[in-house]
Amino acid sequence: MKTSLSVLAIDDHMVVLEGYRSIFNMLEGNKFESLTFTKARDCKSGYDVLEKYKDIPFDIAVIDYSIPEYPEMKLFSGHDMAVEVRRLMPDCKIVMMTMHKEVEIMSNILTNVNPEGFINKSDCNTEEIAECFEAVLNDEKYYSPTISSYIKRQQKGIMLDDIDTKIIVLLSKGIRTKNLSKYIPLSDSAIEKRKYKVKKILDVTGDDEALIEEARKQGYL
Repeated sequence: MKTSLSVLAIDDHMVVLEGYRSIFNMLEGNKFESLTFTKARDCKSGYDVLEKYKDIPFDIAVIDYSIPEYPEMKLFSGHDMAVEVRRLMPDCKIVMMTMHKEVEIMSNILTNVNPEGFINKSDCNTEEIAECFEAVLNDEKYYSPTISSYIKRQQKGIMLDDIDTKIIVLLSKGIRTKNLSKYIPLSDSAIEKRKYKVKKILDVTGDDEALIEEARKQGYL
């Protein structure tokens, strides 16, 4: 049994930080004998903690994507903090937390951080977050359903390009299909074919509202 576990948690909501502490406390005794839990509430305090403990690496870091920035050190989000953790503490396991479903955000985190755990908060309750922490501590990967779905689409090459995404965005803003050619340099027929392809990729059989709703679920809006 590991004698101790050192955790860094970065989130700008104190109640969330205390929730994470409670989850790790529940795991204590099963996985380790003692817990050291260090909190930070923004990029600046997170940076200060990393500088203080850079010679004493954390075992696991739980980092929320949406935290106040620290422009002086070019740290603008939890993504940047996680990259910094990887740089300073390469053996530290990272769990990313976010409410965002945007493709760009998920892609950047997976590419630049490659976290051991990645949770979209809308997917999981406290019990499932505990499962994530335990899995990561057991050297396993844990991705919540939204993240797993994105990865599967990416692996299958089922992704939308910039024009496809722009069509969805314009539709979501109330632009009718017959007017899309004013914003996109394609003919009406080409746009119709694009929209048909997008619906097929996203497995949508309904109208434009159904397309917009599914695109939002999958992180394209």
